[in-house]
Amino acid sequence: MRRGRFGTLAVLGAALFAVVALLGGCSASSGAAGPRFVLDQNPTGVWEPVHIRLVALPPGERVAITATARVGAVWSSRAVYIVPPDGVVDLDRATPADAPWTGADGMGLFWSLRSASGAAATSDETWGGASIAVRLDAVVGGRRAATTTVQRIGLATAAPSRAVYEDGISGDYFAPTVGSEALRPGVVVLDGTDPGSSSGVLIASTLSALGYPALALSTYGPSGALDPRRIFPAERFLAALDWLRTQPGVDDQRMFVLGTSRGAPLALWAAAAYPGTVYGAIAPGGTTGLICASPVPSPAVTVDGDWVPCTPGTRVVSPATVLDLRGIPGPVVLGCAGADEQLDNGCEWMDAAARIRPAREGDAYLRAADATHLFFLPPYTPLDLPPAPHAQATEDARAALWRAIEEALAGPSVVPGR
Repeated sequence: MRRGRFGTLAVLGAALFAVVALLGGCSASSGAAGPRFVLDQNPTGVWEPVHIRLVALPPGERVAITATARVGAVWSSRAVYIVPPDGVVDLDRATPADAPWTGADGMGLFWSLRSASGAAATSDETWGGASIAVRLDAVVGGRRAATTTVQRIGLATAAPSRAVYEDGISGDYFAPTVGSEALRPGVVVLDGTDPGSSSGVLIASTLSALGYPALALSTYGPSGALDPRRIFPAERFLAALDWLRTQPGVDDQRMFVLGTSRGAPLALWAAAAYPGTVYGAIAPGGTTGLICASPVPSPAVTVDGDWVPCTPGTRVVSPATVLDLRGIPGPVVLGCAGADEQLDNGCEWMDAAARIRPAREGDAYLRAADATHLFFLPPYTPLDLPPAPHAQATEDARAALWRAIEEALAGPSVVPGR
């Protein structure tokens, strides 16, 4: 992964941030007390929900709300609601009469944005790094009744990074810009688990925006280059952990390791192997057993050059192939997707781990029945969402997983002295 992935967008993002800061959080359409949008705050970060109400509407009418964003192309979404007797449509609570999702979903208009050109939302720089403006229009009886613009601050502005090349490691460090006097858990994010993968930097920057110091570690090879044998030297992880522990504001007694997909078993192995220095593990979307590198049989992990025992392939799930997670002192967050197109037995792996380590205080084991593989990405944008019928299930899983991640990081220590 390139260093400073979001750096090219920082100047534009900072400029937009300055503009919206001057708005002072204006949250409603201009004008008198007629129909208008009311936002709990504006601007908001792309990593957080915004709470929106449409008030002073004629009861019993149908109101169509359209969201539009110009991000290279025009992206739009639409939902229709029946106005209740009090004339207020609260998007967090109202069930639409017509929308590309079912049930109440206050962020549905944002994650369901689709390009008029048919292009997919595959750029993490666009749908994460960049700040964007989303215009909302409400139409009643064929006439526009209200309009407002929701400013979404991107991670390039809210969570700037700096490259780290020292002590045998390379990565991107994201120090929180949100002030806090309390020490915060540090998170080593295992990046570079697939060529061209953006998930590590996106996840680390999101953690930083939430207030947690995060190091996106280039898992294989120096300077972000993939080791073609896909072997992870434990020494590289330990060096990264030691480096992160020394950063200002980091609670060195509550260090987490986070890995997704191919990085999930590496995160679990590291937490299980070094419980004295690793407090908790977050590992959704992958196996709970250490899988040998392929296609040429080789170790997944080495310690002082020696192979760590691993399983050749993902098909066999048994107590012998699952990592022993009982010694991890702090929270463990796992997740599996029932419609995972890359690991179709992911829930079998998670269930096997749960039999070895039944959920303890602070643990979370998320089963997302109809979600697809990338359910571990941050929510509230259309980034890499599958088409219907799996889009809503995947988005719902993202929101649930990230709530569990925040709870695990924010919760009090479950270990005396840590």
